[in-house]
Amino acid sequence: MSNVNREYSLAIFTVGLENGTLDDIDKDIDFIEEVFDSNKGYISFLLSPNVPKRERVSSLRDAFNGKVCDDTLNFLSVLTENKRIASYNEIFNEFDKLYRERRQVLIARVKSAVPLTDEQKEKLKANLTKQKGHEVILSCSVDETLLGGIVVEFDDSKIDGSLKTRLQTIKEVMNK
Repeated sequence: MSNVNREYSLAIFTVGLENGTLDDIDKDIDFIEEVFDSNKGYISFLLSPNVPKRERVSSLRDAFNGKVCDDTLNFLSVLTENKRIASYNEIFNEFDKLYRERRQVLIARVKSAVPLTDEQKEKLKANLTKQKGHEVILSCSVDETLLGGIVVEFDDSKIDGSLKTRLQTIKEVMNK
């Protein structure tokens, strides 16, 4: 991530913190990402040098007014005015890290060979929350190359309980 994008994410985080709108901004970001991801041409329009800046910002304000909080809308306008709107994913991802850190929430990216049941997810979440000392949110996916077991990744660590890794470890021990 560029330093400029980090500064933008820190700016919106600081505004949200000062104005008490952090939770609103966090919700808004999910909505905005859905809109931008489903309308790929919209970002191109917001960056178009053929459309006057005032018109691009006005279009953005019309599209999101009443659907996101004022702080979020003002931030989107600044991104558009400064031709940084194409970096929205990076900026919002960094905001999300700051937001989760503030709330002491960790995201655990869980990969398993087969889909986990709701009961397995709840047990895993409870164990990880106890182990990490923070609230944990699971983001689960299936990785059929694992053969069995699970791999849990956080921003700064990894717990590899996959059958594939266990077999590799046994193989290495046997080959010594």
